[in-house]
Amino acid sequence: MTTTTQDVSRLSEVYSGRIPFHGEMHDHGATGGTSDGKRPLSHWIGAMEALDMDFAAILDHRQVRHMYEPEWEDGLFLCGSEPGTGIIRDGKADSMHYNLLTPTAAALEELLAEFPEYEFTGGKEGHFKYPRFTPERFGELIDSLKAKGGFFVHPHPTSLIRSENPLDYWFRDETAIEVFYINMDSRETHDNYKVWMGLLDCGKRVWAIAGGDGHSCCSDEALTTIYAKERTNAAILESLRAGDFTCGPVGIRMCVGRTAMGGKCSFSEAELNGRYTRHNPAPTSARLVLSVGDFHRSVCDTTHQYRVDLIDDTGLVFSRPVTCTEPAFFALNVAKNRKFYRAEVWDETKNLRIAIGNPIWNSDLCE
Repeated sequence: MTTTTQDVSRLSEVYSGRIPFHGEMHDHGATGGTSDGKRPLSHWIGAMEALDMDFAAILDHRQVRHMYEPEWEDGLFLCGSEPGTGIIRDGKADSMHYNLLTPTAAALEELLAEFPEYEFTGGKEGHFKYPRFTPERFGELIDSLKAKGGFFVHPHPTSLIRSENPLDYWFRDETAIEVFYINMDSRETHDNYKVWMGLLDCGKRVWAIAGGDGHSCCSDEALTTIYAKERTNAAILESLRAGDFTCGPVGIRMCVGRTAMGGKCSFSEAELNGRYTRHNPAPTSARLVLSVGDFHRSVCDTTHQYRVDLIDDTGLVFSRPVTCTEPAFFALNVAKNRKFYRAEVWDETKNLRIAIGNPIWNSDLCE
């Protein structure tokens, strides 16, 4: 497993122009109306700066007015809301919440108005109700959100839905499920991780994301790390919609050929671009390149030991030590019969999983 300069160059090319941002993907502010957060946006601005956080998704319930507060700034705060609903299955409604992230406040208002079930009142003070949906109608909502450039997250899934069947937590591929919740070692995090693993076993292309949902002070205990070209809603949503982000406060970058995390490509086709010679032959299968770095300060302790695990659909591929101060690079030829590859970072001193990179799927073996 030798990492070459060509491997590092390929990863740098895939992530060219993108820089790491650490942020909170799920919380609430005290913004009036039906908001139930305990701190105003002015608290969030100061607290994020003090904690070296780059952005926060303030997703107040039943309203859009939080996005019209005078402190609201594109890229610092991500647009969206957290509705609740009952999904009607077999004559009864399973209660759940879901996060709708949109590129603008107007895009969210357009979505709510498109579905009369919300009874959205419109305008900057617009409020809406929590409707009930059939699974089919709920799927239409997600499809419309995606068409408007938005992103769907199923937050704290096991807190409301109680099912041993992971498919009861799935609604569409290329959406996210909140795995790290409150912090990286909460009971909910452990339960949510099992659900996500079950979805991967079922062949579902669902991405792992983190969210604090503290409703109180800004916290850095459940961060998401995103490599984006700039700190704007549009740039951050671009990476979210591609699934190219890390659930956790560590930067994981990975590619197979030119395909980054969250994507799918053929593992049976070599990437032959570049200059290969008799002494530097072309690979016989696609190359996976992995990098771990950009630890957020909340998990960076030079007295601790860290490792990265590369995992495929059959289990552990390798474990290697990494540090929180220097980026590490790894590369290997992918196996053509593997369904996906993904990476996790562990704080071995705490015996704690601190980051989950989203998979790259084999298009030869997935739908």
